[in-house]
Amino acid sequence: MNLTNLRHLDISGSTMLEEMPPQVGSLVNLQTLSKFFLSKDNGSRIKELKNLLNLRGELAILGLENVSDPRDAMYVNLKEIPNIEDLIMVWSEDSGNSRNQSTEIEVLKWLQPHQSLKKLEIAFYGGSKFPHWIGDPSFSKMVCLELTNCKNCTSLPALGGLPFLKELVIKGMNQVKSIGDGFYGDTANPFQSLESLRFENMAEWNNWLIPKLGHEETEALFPCLHELMIIKCPKLINLPHELPSLVVFFVKECQELEMSIPRLPLLTELIVVGSLKSWDGDVPSLTQLYIWGISRLSCLWERLAQRLMVLEDLGINECDELACLRKPGFGLENLGGLRRLWNNQGLPWSLPSSKTEVQKKF
Repeated sequence: MNLTNLRHLDISGSTMLEEMPPQVGSLVNLQTLSKFFLSKDNGSRIKELKNLLNLRGELAILGLENVSDPRDAMYVNLKEIPNIEDLIMVWSEDSGNSRNQSTEIEVLKWLQPHQSLKKLEIAFYGGSKFPHWIGDPSFSKMVCLELTNCKNCTSLPALGGLPFLKELVIKGMNQVKSIGDGFYGDTANPFQSLESLRFENMAEWNNWLIPKLGHEETEALFPCLHELMIIKCPKLINLPHELPSLVVFFVKECQELEMSIPRLPLLTELIVVGSLKSWDGDVPSLTQLYIWGISRLSCLWERLAQRLMVLEDLGINECDELACLRKPGFGLENLGGLRRLWNNQGLPWSLPSSKTEVQKKF
């Protein structure tokens, strides 16, 4: 390849490309390389990244299941490429018998990036555990981390010590049953900067344990968390006892979840889709409440209705049990600040309905 002065190769929109052009590693002046593809027969070509020391911005490495020799990943030495800020590492969605767990563990271990990394995404990794570098506090610039469909991992890495982590997304971790001390790390004040947290498709997750500092339960957990999303976690039964900064809470299809946070002082928006076992908590700032598809609506409503003193927007859709809204003490008479109501057909009111704003959230 006679393009040694080439600085930008943007193939971010390619959908049919299966492998990199020959001798791409000779493009030593390359600064932009949005994707690096590894084919089934050419997994060893990952070594060509070794020479691309000027890469910067975003890099996605796809087809990592094709790296059969972990020494090829070791040769890359991503720690020597300091200007990559956004790193995406993707294995195949196919988790067939050809996948080797021990090889994938070693490959991910040797692909440790430079500590200047700001964003990291790992998808379809087939190892049973994560290497120690993921969550190491030395990654002091990390602000966004996403772990997706790493279905063989039985535990999450220690992420609580990342000092400036603001956004964390964890999806499809089917083998994780409990989240406990190992998730928070060794720091005395875990997740000090986290603002947005999302758990999704955690089929076996049933217990969210709260770390203890010394002999007392920590009060510093998630002090900056503004947005929490819990989606399709059907066995989860509990949440942290205190979320003092939570503003938006979205919960969907969590049939066993018992909401027992005594007080959510800043919560302004609550969206509940599908089942929720129970609710018991004070929400003095709640202005927007949207409820979708709850068959036993009274279990939720009777706990909330007398506490919704500043509610402005109320949406109820696809809820079979609606009679509770007409009970004395549990109905709309408590909602003096209500400005807008939308509903599905069959509700006992003839008020204007507008679903557009709410549907954008789903």
